[in-house]
Amino acid sequence: MKQRHYHVYMLCVALLLVASGALIVYALYNGWGWASFLSCILICIVAVFFQWQGASFIPSQVNYFLGSLRYKDATSRFPETNDEELKRMYEAMNHFMQTYGQSQMEIETKRMYYDRILRIMTHELRNSITPIISLSEDMKQRAYSAEDTREAIEVINDQCTYIKSFLDSYYELTHLPKPELKEVDAKVLLLHIERLYSDKNIVVQCTQGLKLFCDEKQIIQILVNIVKNAIEAPATAITVTGSAPEGHPRITISDNGPGIPHDKQEEIFLPFYTSKSTGSGIGLALSRQIMSLHKGTLTCSSNELGGAVFILQF
Repeated sequence: MKQRHYHVYMLCVALLLVASGALIVYALYNGWGWASFLSCILICIVAVFFQWQGASFIPSQVNYFLGSLRYKDATSRFPETNDEELKRMYEAMNHFMQTYGQSQMEIETKRMYYDRILRIMTHELRNSITPIISLSEDMKQRAYSAEDTREAIEVINDQCTYIKSFLDSYYELTHLPKPELKEVDAKVLLLHIERLYSDKNIVVQCTQGLKLFCDEKQIIQILVNIVKNAIEAPATAITVTGSAPEGHPRITISDNGPGIPHDKQEEIFLPFYTSKSTGSGIGLALSRQIMSLHKGTLTCSSNELGGAVFILQF
């Protein structure tokens, strides 16, 4: 009752308290018997108790809210209520808890994300530096002929070039520029991809008048990454579709290639993940980062023919 109509409850208790107090005064001045007088006192005590209980209700809810934050329990939710004041307070608290929970999840995801990057970087750098150290130690210990020296320098140069390329990939992944958003004609953007791969079987379909609010260069970079991967899969037919189901613009890239196993459809977006013998493995990770900066998503699934489907949801 308190929770549904808190203000009505407090008003009724206050009226009961005033009425009981008036009865006590009236009993004193009119010589009521002790039984009647004690009854008035009892009613007053009951009214004080309910008044205290009602007054402590909101502080107890606030303490519950603060306790949830203290113990990092983002699952706590306050129930529905018909009382307008409580409803606004509960909605604010629930919104805060939901936002807090999402922030905690994002922090944990980013921690795992960067832990993975650090492990990969450590592994790659150790593997690349080890032959340089071994070769340079050998060069210090014995005299090399001119030909052997040239070959050793080539090995060292190759390893250093690989390390630089690897670090450049990491830099690109962590230093994405902020998107320069503007209204873009989706069909014009998709036809640009068709022209880039005019020698391939790429079909473009687009809802008439579809507009995207995006950084055109960054979205083209995503589409190039995905189409290039499909061609290398290999896929012989690729369809790029622009649509707006329920008013939300999206771009879908579908191919008839071998597809991506279900258990790999999230793993492919991890930094430096690649199933190819060449490539940095950051293309799809970079693409998902770009969509995140656009407040959108990039997902992967399989189509009816078993090929891959990528969806850019704006």
